[in-house]
Amino acid sequence: MRPEFYLGAPAHLRQSRCDAIQAQYRAEVRDPPERRSIRRDPPPLPAALIPTDDPLQLRLAEELEYVRRMLDQMGDTLSADPLVISRHMTSLQTVDIVGQILGHVANVTRSSDPSGAVDRIGMCELKARLTRSKID
Repeated sequence: MRPEFYLGAPAHLRQSRCDAIQAQYRAEVRDPPERRSIRRDPPPLPAALIPTDDPLQLRLAEELEYVRRMLDQMGDTLSADPLVISRHMTSLQTVDIVGQILGHVANVTRSSDPSGAVDRIGMCELKARLTRSKID
């Protein structure tokens, strides 16, 4: 085909034809049915997981977490020595338990609902000590 005889795209491929098809489709589907979104809002956090507004309580919780991390680091360092492990296994396990207790106490201290935070503690003995009815 020679360039001087080229008249452009055929009529069925021209932009005006595409625009007319889209306009007709939009006229037919003006009010589409309301579609529910598949995105859902996350469930609200329990009050025990919401931090308190008291800055002192938050700072105390941060300090407890810092002490817990230092204990964990010390335990990891001591656990790297097989001789220390063989001689002091029970003491190293106690260091780990102390770290867990500090983490739970930090969570209770940080919480806007301390009693709810105590209910979320997984260590049965600690939970029992914190929820006993009579203080000795």
